[in-house]
Amino acid sequence: MMTEDERVEGLLRSTLRHAAEDAPQSPAGLPGRVVARSRGRRRDRMRMLAAVGGTAAAVAIVTTGLGGGGGVDVATGVLQPVPSTGVNASGREIGLEGKPPLGDRLVVDDPALGGAVELWYARRSDGALAFCRLHRNRTGGSSSSCNAGPVSGDASFEGTTESWPPPEKTLYFGAAGDRVAGVNAVSATGRRTPGQITRPAGAPRAIWTVTLPASTRVTGFEFTDARGLTVATATHTPLTVPEATAEPVGTVLRLGGGLSANVFDVPDRTLIWRLDGDPVAADLVRAKDLLRDLGGGRIPVLLHERERRWFGVVADLRTTEVELVFPDGRRATATTRKDPWGIGVRLFAGRHGRDGDIYGKGFEVVGYDAAGRELWREPYAPTAGR
Repeated sequence: MMTEDERVEGLLRSTLRHAAEDAPQSPAGLPGRVVARSRGRRRDRMRMLAAVGGTAAAVAIVTTGLGGGGGVDVATGVLQPVPSTGVNASGREIGLEGKPPLGDRLVVDDPALGGAVELWYARRSDGALAFCRLHRNRTGGSSSSCNAGPVSGDASFEGTTESWPPPEKTLYFGAAGDRVAGVNAVSATGRRTPGQITRPAGAPRAIWTVTLPASTRVTGFEFTDARGLTVATATHTPLTVPEATAEPVGTVLRLGGGLSANVFDVPDRTLIWRLDGDPVAADLVRAKDLLRDLGGGRIPVLLHERERRWFGVVADLRTTEVELVFPDGRRATATTRKDPWGIGVRLFAGRHGRDGDIYGKGFEVVGYDAAGRELWREPYAPTAGR
């Protein structure tokens, strides 16, 4: 499923925090599932209080200029219908994401997760228009939902891929009526960044997108008509999480190459990984969450990957070396370290030196004991990405 927790936890926590409740679809054999689900529920409550407009990943919720993720196209397709609809705990009507879209779906690159985001409109049970999205993680996982509130007005903010640990860039998106010809994201400093408006064939409304560095604190959006006059505005509360300012309760473990790990209480006990001081991944370390799949079964390894580095934790304490095996036969190895916090795992970190997305062609992670005997093997199937 969603293996890189620096994206995953953010995905199901802020961008896809509703996914834990809306039954995300996750491929078998990919670790990191329960971590994201448990935290996602807590993040969902926090972000709902922060008044995120839609979900854009569960999300808060434009002259043509900056594109939504660097490459934008329109794709058609019909999702399989689901038996019924209902309302989940967060107030979102479930089941809509399985209905045929009204017109084409807009497919944009996801700058946060490295996969793709599909955006479209559907009809609610009361006949009103709903805004839907589906996120495809580069590791092969996906999650979808439709906002509870109906689409109305000249323009609306429907979602974002904000997450923590923060990615390099964040995508914001929403709905736009016929009067809207442009959109600008407004930062806390007052800077305005133009986005892109796309009108998918057959869709009842246009869809707007804006992509910005994740470090930009976006506080709202302004929508203009063909004359450049403002016809609508939307506010946005930037994502805040306790992990960002939490104080460590453990001893820092330095794993080389600028990578380190430590334990925090935020309020759940969390293992936070940092690269050159910046957070890049996080894992809940409670026994009921760590290294378990959605069914509660134990998985051997929880893997993260960032900037040609691969790192994570393993369940079998006999594991002294972890190997990353690529389809072309190339390998990378990392020695495990005992955790100094008494969690009951071993940690590893290394460099793989591969360019591009290693999940695209797949790989295997293998654990060995001190005698070189194989203890476990976890395959990661190739993902199609976008």
